[in-house]
Amino acid sequence: MIAKDKIKEEKPGEQDKQIIIEKLNETVTNLTSKLETAESKLKSTEDFYTERLNNLNDVLFSVDEEGVFTYINPAIENITGYTIEEVLGTHFTKHVHPDDICGLLEDIDRTVAGEHKPYMFRIVKKDGNISYVHTTSRPIIKDGEFKGINGLMVDIARLKKVEVRLKEERDRAQNYLDIVGVIILVIDTAGNIKLINKKGCEVFGCKECQLISSNWFDLAYSDELKEAWKKDYNNFILGKKPFKPYFEATIQTKNGERIFAWHNRCIKDEDGNITGVLASGNDITERKKAEQALVFAKLISENANRTKSQFLSNISHELRTPLNLIIGYSDLLHEDYVGATTREQKQYLEVIKRSGNRLLLLLNSMIEMSAVEEGNIELKLKEFSVPVIIKDIKHSTMPMAKKKQINLQFNLDDEVKTIKADKNKIKTVLYNLINNAIKFTPECGNINVNIMKEGKLLNVSVEDDGIGIEKENIDQLFHPFSQIDSSLNRKFEGAGLGLSIVKEFVQMHGGKVQVETEIDKGSKFSFIIPISDEEN
Repeated sequence: MIAKDKIKEEKPGEQDKQIIIEKLNETVTNLTSKLETAESKLKSTEDFYTERLNNLNDVLFSVDEEGVFTYINPAIENITGYTIEEVLGTHFTKHVHPDDICGLLEDIDRTVAGEHKPYMFRIVKKDGNISYVHTTSRPIIKDGEFKGINGLMVDIARLKKVEVRLKEERDRAQNYLDIVGVIILVIDTAGNIKLINKKGCEVFGCKECQLISSNWFDLAYSDELKEAWKKDYNNFILGKKPFKPYFEATIQTKNGERIFAWHNRCIKDEDGNITGVLASGNDITERKKAEQALVFAKLISENANRTKSQFLSNISHELRTPLNLIIGYSDLLHEDYVGATTREQKQYLEVIKRSGNRLLLLLNSMIEMSAVEEGNIELKLKEFSVPVIIKDIKHSTMPMAKKKQINLQFNLDDEVKTIKADKNKIKTVLYNLINNAIKFTPECGNINVNIMKEGKLLNVSVEDDGIGIEKENIDQLFHPFSQIDSSLNRKFEGAGLGLSIVKEFVQMHGGKVQVETEIDKGSKFSFIIPISDEEN
């Protein structure tokens, strides 16, 4: 009985143990599950960062306190050609260009001292080639002790190539600046020199390093004038005075006072704010002296001019007759009226004809100009058909336009029919304006001739998309024997009489000539004259 009772007393204890064991097993299972979850998350996180580190184009690295690589990502192979295994355990100086090791060690010392400054150096690749890298790094500090360096290395080989090319272009540009025979100068908004070429240094007898950052106005102008020039320049910078693209001024040089002609261009930043002026200066002292000498010569020539017009008129008339014969007989030969001519002979005859016509046009212009100057020319006002003379003008100018593939358009107002004016002079005006437009319009350009009636006025305009004219040169256009480009090797030929005749003939009709022009965009020459109220 006693034994049975003991057995009955022990059974509840065994049940408790069983419960405890089950709870322990459950706890172990839960912990195991959580551990597996944590390990999975850790593995996922590790894979996430490993994948990104391995896919970086830039090199992440760690070196210990001895300078030995302890970690590096796969990008090292793209930059150097070495694999991770070949780099780990090696000293970083093994891969640095020998000439850059000392400077790199100094940069590392500054990094260890807490200065976070990027540095650039050359590396030696596995194939022996040299490349450039840019590195930023930070020291590894544990328990107050230096344990190594973590860093990021970027391949800048392409950037260095661009830098080299930019330097070559800059050096080439500097050579261009130095070879020209004029001063090339850049000054900032305060008037301080930012750039000056070799010619500028020669003019002032100073080295470039002495002139850079010095004040241009203090350098170039006398004590009496420098303050006025500074004030004038400051007013331009502040927008109180207009920009001067050209002016002439006397400056102080190593050889004393010299007169320079300055061509200027305003320099602006991307926001349109003025940052300074680029200028080229040409010494025109000798030219100015020659101009002064010409003033005295002009006084003498005025006496000769009294007989010039008569002489030109007489000699032009004497030359025109044989010239007409030359042109006429060359036409007969060209058209084979007196026997067949070869292709080469026709080419020579075309040259004779073209040159003769040009000379004849010049002689006629000289006769007309001479008559105008003498006051011997009169208006012959008669009624004539405008469409008829436009047709004549079109026939005479269209071949010249087609030769340059220029689109020449005539737009005649339907209301313009018969007017009362000097027919020959109006034709001369139209021909000269259109011929001028063809001359200064590039190939495949456009010219529009518009003839309209505005009340009691006839408005005629010739508009082209040619080279345009500087506004300060417009007045010069209408001076006899004057051309903007007066050099011997000028591109556009002519005697400079066409526009002066245009102005004279229009003014004789009581009209006026107007010019609208813009460089590289074209010009518009127009004139208005009063016309008779009566029309057929």
